[in-house]
Amino acid sequence: MVAHWIASSRDRFTSADFDFLAAVLAPGDKRKHLTKLWDDPDALREILDLKEVLRALLDSPSALRVSPTFYFYILVRHAFLDADLTDADVADYVAGVLAKRIATASGDLLQDVASGFTHAADFLAIIFSAKGAMRFHLQIAAGNQFLVLSGLYPAFLKRRHERHGAPELEFYESFARQAFRSAAQSPNAPNDAPRHLLGSLADAMPTARRSLNRVAEEFVFLGD
Repeated sequence: MVAHWIASSRDRFTSADFDFLAAVLAPGDKRKHLTKLWDDPDALREILDLKEVLRALLDSPSALRVSPTFYFYILVRHAFLDADLTDADVADYVAGVLAKRIATASGDLLQDVASGFTHAADFLAIIFSAKGAMRFHLQIAAGNQFLVLSGLYPAFLKRRHERHGAPELEFYESFARQAFRSAAQSPNAPNDAPRHLLGSLADAMPTARRSLNRVAEEFVFLGD
């Protein structure tokens, strides 16, 4: 279980998500057997790793009713598994970040501020001027922002590089990686900070970014 203020998806699944999963794997009288597994984190992880769940999410009209957190968790988890990123907590965190960022209204002040920044220099300026726990939270916000940009909007970053001489895509990937690494090692982190998770995400960033590029290209239409 990650800290309550850290992005997560599995803690935010809904009854509609269960209904979808039951329709796919346990129709009719078998549904009652799925209920116990739904409340068991390890069993649920194994169930959601099934290729049948991914195929149903992509092909079934009933998938339109699932929550954004469930939708992104399945896409991210399976993309990461295909790339040998097996840590379910990393997939859970990344999916939570994507679901919150794509949502129309986040209610998260740091996220709302971060969403307007697409240049690393903007973040560097506010991070270096911040003190204490605020610096730690801004490092995570920076990591999240450039995780999303480099993962889901690579074409935007490539066009900006070609037209305006902005840094290449890999620079933003590296910036996100360093932001997560700095947060993992921060002396200003609260006691419940998931340092191991943040460090694992920093290590996984190159592969995670490429996996998200594939998700954006094949499964998620976000426009330009």
